[in-house]
Amino acid sequence: MSRPPRILDGGTGTGLQEAGIAIAEPWLTSAALRDEAGVAALLGVHTGFLRSGSDVLTANTFRTNTRALARMGVAEADRPGYVRRAVDCAVAARAAAGTPHALVAASVAPVEDCYTPSLTPDDDALRREHRWMAGVLADSETDLVLVETQCTRREAVIAVEAAVERGLTAWVSFVVTGAAQLPDGDSLREAARACVEAGAAAVSANCFPHAAVPRALDQLGGLGAAVGVYPNLEDRAALDEWEHSAHSLPPALTPEAFAGLARRWSAEYELAFVGGCCGTGPAHIGALAGLPVGAAS
Repeated sequence: MSRPPRILDGGTGTGLQEAGIAIAEPWLTSAALRDEAGVAALLGVHTGFLRSGSDVLTANTFRTNTRALARMGVAEADRPGYVRRAVDCAVAARAAAGTPHALVAASVAPVEDCYTPSLTPDDDALRREHRWMAGVLADSETDLVLVETQCTRREAVIAVEAAVERGLTAWVSFVVTGAAQLPDGDSLREAARACVEAGAAAVSANCFPHAAVPRALDQLGGLGAAVGVYPNLEDRAALDEWEHSAHSLPPALTPEAFAGLARRWSAEYELAFVGGCCGTGPAHIGALAGLPVGAAS
């Protein structure tokens, strides 16, 4: 490898849950953006990951698309403010942590549900809504757009196109099954290829079992784009495959075990970035970054 992989942060939702913020419908992670106390908690989550070694910080824009905010009762004129507040909080965390070289990635999720492809709207609605998000982000201090937890090729391509049209760098990441397919049965490789053709600079998989990481990474190489991965680290043995938990779940891997796996994936697949999704805390990121367990803050 010409350089070590960038280290992503962990689960923003997990951190907010541990800070006492309920992650429940309809607000989910956007609950932290409603008031000063929530934003302060979010700032603490971001800063903790940066001080643990993350050099790519994901802004809490995951559930700030116009459709989600409308469902929450947010007036149309106020919706861009939620996106900007999330990005501004990440930028402030970068300054507070003293990590000026860390990248701020704006999260762009499916406009409906990440795990239910049948809910994906038609192409016209997708283009309209992803262009809205890209337009707001183009006027923010985000360094790149992370089109993530995508469950259909169709929406992922449209979201990447919307970002690229506004001059934004786009990375794309798909949620996949244990067999490393998209939830609708589509091929991860072909979905990633379509996104690269649409302008994605990197391809990845996220929020899926860590045991399936090699199967996913086998499909992502050789497409002319950087490759990364950030699996779900929650112990979900008592839940159905895509079942949501309003409370934080214990991690399935210790920080040392996760760091060992992640270093192996990075070396074998020459990853450009690696991290964790739900269930991943600062200690996991600190172990990955080479900090002693317990030094993460």
